[in-house]
Amino acid sequence: MSDYIVTCTSCGAENRIPADKEGKRGRCGACHALLPQLYRHPQQITDQTFDAFVENYPGPVLAEFWAPW
Repeated sequence: MSDYIVTCTSCGAENRIPADKEGKRGRCGACHALLPQLYRHPQQITDQTFDAFVENYPGPVLAEFWAPW
């Protein structure tokens, strides 16, 4: 596994995040503000969880909608 770089939205500092911390919020090493959650794999979201996920996620969200024939 490798590390990922997440930029703090408060101070702009780059923070190294281990890949096994996917979906968890950390704190910036410089200013201690909460960092955005890191997702490196697609997340399966239901109609019950979609609104909350999109409203609370600080970055852009790419959604793919699928319906059976």
